[in-house]
Parts: sequence; C-alpha cells; structure tokens
Amino acid sequence: MTRYPLPRPHPLGIHPGYARLREGCPVARVDSPYGPAWLITRYADVAAVLTDARYSRAAATEDDGGVLLNTDPPEHDRLRRLVVAHTGAAAVERLRPRAAEIATTLAKRIPAEAEFVSAFAEPYSHRVLALFVGHLVGLPGGELSPMATVLTLARVPDRERAAAFAELRRRLRSQVDDETLAVVLNIVFGGHAAVVAALGYCLLAALVEPLPSLAGDARRIAELVEETLRLAPPGDRTLLRRTLEPVELGGRELPAGALVIPSIAAAGRDPDRPAGGPAGRHLAFGRGAHACLGMALARMELRVALQALAEHVPGLRPAAGPATLRRTCEELAVSPLAGIPIRV
Repeated sequence: MTRYPLPRPHPLGIHPGYARLREGCPVARVDSPYGPAWLITRYADVAAVLTDARYSRAAATEDDGGVLLNTDPPEHDRLRRLVVAHTGAAAVERLRPRAAEIATTLAKRIPAEAEFVSAFAEPYSHRVLALFVGHLVGLPGGELSPMATVLTLARVPDRERAAAFAELRRRLRSQVDDETLAVVLNIVFGGHAAVVAALGYCLLAALVEPLPSLAGDARRIAELVEETLRLAPPGDRTLLRRTLEPVELGGRELPAGALVIPSIAAAGRDPDRPAGGPAGRHLAFGRGAHACLGMALARMELRVALQALAEHVPGLRPAAGPATLRRTCEELAVSPLAGIPIRV
C-alpha cells in the first residue's frame, strides 16, 4: 500500500508518484498518518470532494483544527458570517498601503547575508496579520504584539508562548464575544504558517524571473503568485474529509466512514484541470463551504511582499541551492521551508 504523504524532491516540485496514481489509480487506497485512507489525485475528483456535503470535514479528524475547520454547514456558514464582511477583497485592499509600508521597511533592512524566513517572511506576516486582526476586532495592530511570540516558527520556551497566548486571548476577548473569538483565532493560527510557507516558495519562483524584472509589474507578480500556489500549495491536512454515506468517486465505491485525502498538490498538476482565472488554475485555497476565509488577505500579502522585494532588494539571491532546502514538517501539514539563506 502506498504511504502518504510522498516526499517532495524539490521545494517547488512534487513526487512523481502522484502523477502515476492520477493516471492509473486516481482514487487510491493509502496508508496515512491518520490511518487507512483514500487519496484523490485528479482535479475534477478533488473539486467534487471539496464541494459535496457527503464528504464531511467535521467527521474527518479529532485534531485541534479549530471551530471553522471542524464544523460543517449550516453551523460552519453561521460562524463564517461573524467575520466574512471583513475578509473580502474590498476590505483587505484598504489595508494594502500599510502592508506595503511594512514590506518596504523590512525589505530595506535585510542585511547582506541573512535567512529569509526570520529576516523578512515571519515579521512581515506577523505585522500584517496583526493589522488585519486589529481591523477585524477594532484594536490597533500594535495592541496585538503578543501574536508574534504565539505564532513564531522559532524556538520559544513553552511557558513564554503560553503566556503570550493568554495575553493575546485576553486582548481579543475584550473586543468580541466567545464565538467570534474562536473564529478570529482560527484565522490567526491558520494564516501565519501558510503565508510564511507561500512567501518562501514565491521567493524561489521569483528569483527565476529574475526578481528585478517584477518591479512595478502587478500583473506578472499576480500571475507568479497564483502559479506558485498551484505548484507548491500548503499541505492537505485541512482538506481531509470523511464520507457520511457510501459514495462513488472516480469509478470506485467508497463506504460510509471512509477517510478521504483530496490532494490539491496533485490536482494542481492535472493536465485536465480547467483553464481560466485563479480558481480554475489551482485549489490551494480549497473550494466550496470551507474555502479559505483569508484568501484575499493571503493574495494581497504575497503580491505586496514580492513588489517590495523586487523594488528594494533587486540583488537578492539564494545562498544555497533550492534542492538543499527542507520543509519544516511532512507534506500533510502546512510546512514552510525551515530556512532560506540569502545574499543581497
């Protein structure tokens, strides 16, 4: 039996075994960290799983994915409505000027030799996320400074991180009720690692362009972001589903209670995926009722960051070959690169 996840041979690559499964066994029985499961690798089948109510997210796992991830409609829809007015493209675009200031300041401070995640990606994500959450709950972003300690990928003593989380929760709770707080914390914990991961992958993709040629070209930057999300999406863990009844998928009969892994990494490389806009090119933000609530924010963050890097550190280059870079954890989870040594 195939063991999932299959390891990545390259940060922007995917194991060739996914293509073989997609062509020969697109609904395949696999062994996963969550036990026996069905791995889905064709675009059409993955999209079907994500939009069909017979595949439940709430029944999929007992992990701590949070209130939004671990509920199904109609309860999930009700919870999303608590904050959805603040998460759309129009609301996020109002934050772009301040995000650009943050990105510019950090880009100009990158030293001649540095590590990209700690020098730029993490502090940028922390500050923009604090700006966004502060706007959502009615607090200045500076009031949410404990968020950096709570979310950092760096080593922090457990006691220090716990104290920072208690303080962050206290400040948020002063502004919102318990249900809204739970949804906001979902956004906080779901958004940071995913954006840091995507920033690292986008940087590697941008350095091929080369980087200076992207300065001032919003269209090319947007295209690069979408293509990188297709090639190197966040992990598949938050997409896990469990069948609520027997279903037919890809010519296979799945019993009720079957664990299903819709692989967006494999689906994104399916030659039969539809062409067109971002939603047609990739499923990195999911699809259907559980589509990522922070997709507009993530897109804005990535585009603004690349623009700042292209404009203010055009000589930025990797200090190590991409093939030597390693992810922080297995593909099933959202996994930023552990470190990206760079020179300016």
